[in-house]
Amino acid sequence: MERNKWLIGLLALLLMACNDHDDVASDEQIEWQVRKVAVVLPMNHEQQQHWEQTIEMAVNGVNEIQKQNILNKPNEKERQRVKMEFEWYDEEEVNMEELAEKLAQRDDLSAVIGGKYSADAAILAASLCPAHKPFFTIATTEELTRAYASTGSLWAMVESDITQCEILLSRALYYGAKTVSLLADRETLYGKTFVEWFGFQAEELGLEVKGIHDFRPETLAEESRKAAEENADVVICVSKEIETIEEAFKRANSHSRRLYSDTAYGADVLDLFGAKAEGIEGITFGASPESGFDILYEIRYGQQPTLGAAQIYDAVVMLYWALIDQFSVSDNESLNSSLKKIADAHIAGACGPIAFDRNVYTTVLSTTYYHYLLYQGRYIILDYISSTGSHRIDATLGAWNWKTQLMQEFKDEDDSGLTYPDLDQKWALLVAGSNGWSNYRHQADALQMYQILRQQGYDDDHIVFIMEDDIANNVSNPQTGIVQVRPNGDNLYQNIVIDYRTSQLEPSDIKHILCGEQSEKLPAVIHADKDDNVLVFWSGHGAPGQMVWLDREDGFTTQLAKETFEAMHQGQKYRKLLCLTEACYSGSVMSAVEGIPGILAITAANPYETSKADIYNTDLHVWMTNRFTATLHDCIINSPEIPLRDLYYRLFINTVGSHVTLYNVGGYGNIYQESMKEFLK
Repeated sequence: MERNKWLIGLLALLLMACNDHDDVASDEQIEWQVRKVAVVLPMNHEQQQHWEQTIEMAVNGVNEIQKQNILNKPNEKERQRVKMEFEWYDEEEVNMEELAEKLAQRDDLSAVIGGKYSADAAILAASLCPAHKPFFTIATTEELTRAYASTGSLWAMVESDITQCEILLSRALYYGAKTVSLLADRETLYGKTFVEWFGFQAEELGLEVKGIHDFRPETLAEESRKAAEENADVVICVSKEIETIEEAFKRANSHSRRLYSDTAYGADVLDLFGAKAEGIEGITFGASPESGFDILYEIRYGQQPTLGAAQIYDAVVMLYWALIDQFSVSDNESLNSSLKKIADAHIAGACGPIAFDRNVYTTVLSTTYYHYLLYQGRYIILDYISSTGSHRIDATLGAWNWKTQLMQEFKDEDDSGLTYPDLDQKWALLVAGSNGWSNYRHQADALQMYQILRQQGYDDDHIVFIMEDDIANNVSNPQTGIVQVRPNGDNLYQNIVIDYRTSQLEPSDIKHILCGEQSEKLPAVIHADKDDNVLVFWSGHGAPGQMVWLDREDGFTTQLAKETFEAMHQGQKYRKLLCLTEACYSGSVMSAVEGIPGILAITAANPYETSKADIYNTDLHVWMTNRFTATLHDCIINSPEIPLRDLYYRLFINTVGSHVTLYNVGGYGNIYQESMKEFLK
């Protein structure tokens, strides 16, 4: 296909939709080949009208182009053209699981457009993408794009909220902010992206985090009050509950500037809050100003387009051209293949040239963001911001690959003043702190570490292994008795000895195990002394100030960690102790090792960051590993004698979305000379 064939300007397409032409065929003179498309979007608060108008604009323009120059075609085939027929489903009213499965199985359905809400988009993608049904979405959670990129069937028309979070923080810098806070609901997929990337991006941009407030609907007022009382220069608000948030800041007489995310923009917000939302400002995705989409929409319909209208328009145009290509070339060619052709052509759309990364074809390469202000019942655009990818390694998966620049620096000398006796024995404690099928990756990572240690010569008497062991034979596991960290990888669930189920222990039992305090409850403990090295690997969930223990309120806290490591030091229960910790906010707990001689901690994240899962299995519907731990495993398998400085470097550059951090280097030794061989070979 020649690229120029598809380079049609949006303005020309829209004008064709608005005008009559004498040189085009009528509907009766064309044999239309109907292709069905499902639209799954929220229809309340005047939104349905916006979606219908948006799709009408796109459809009329493309149909007018198809009608031209076929009046005198000699045969029937040349008079055939493609026409889309739309089925409408209210995203807020349907049973999404049932609908997703039904749509995925329909042979007469070409594609699905929709999923404004991230949770719904995830349900749709779980059924549609493995079935290779093209799915266009305006949902922006980063997990969606990472999970389904490999299927080749997900077409995200806007970059993920990783980028939006970056833009919001950049606006804070623009206003001269030094400190920032966040209000977001981590329990929703939408809010989760902001919670997981806010601390990391703030540090990279040189902003001090005053607080991250993870609210639930019932706690929003209280968390808003806390954020208001912190008086950060800027508070990022990821919620459409404008009235509750603004009231809290008013009562606290806070001087913090609030910047809202895209959820506070749209026809539904105006309908819900009206004058109560007056004066709010924030960031949202929209149309490119050069395309003229917003102006032409308002001229034609007498109202501003709603959130996502430009992206839905582009999805329809892109899909239409792909259907035409598929029809004209061969019905045997997959629609996803035709979509890749259209993506490569960079056709002009409402959001500018519609361009996708040629490696994965999952997410648009750039997005135009509005800096908006709600003034006298209308959204005023203060500024247009284009995502440039300046902080990224590349554009793959919509800003997932960030360059991390704030690497720790260490001296190539030993000023700790420590001397160590000759090494006698090596011990290891492995902990998987979570349970349940959705947390597959934590037990898989612990099993991988167990297999590495066994291959490195550890016997089971020198490994204490804590794991709930409810994954291998879980009813959700189609491969009974198999646990892997990558598709088609080795089965890690073989020849293993598990000492304790996580649910059999209390977090405080970790202290007794590491201190060698054997009892009837704890027959397996670490019997190390001042001549022995101890390795601790922990994979699980984390929260500020604790390593989460299953779903308990109280986990392995910072205070408990400090008591444990101080007791080990006082009791001479180690020669050297290395803690490798995979969990969100793990730095907030493992900072407890600071000042205790002979202990080094390496964490997947600092005190304000989450760690990131890696390798989504679309058959198992789980993440199989974590980015930090996957890199750790690869390093020590391939280079078991790797110096700790080199290990840190590789972990740092390969762990995306959090800052791998070393604690207590000054109390441990020269990490250029210290290596993993003391804990492995």
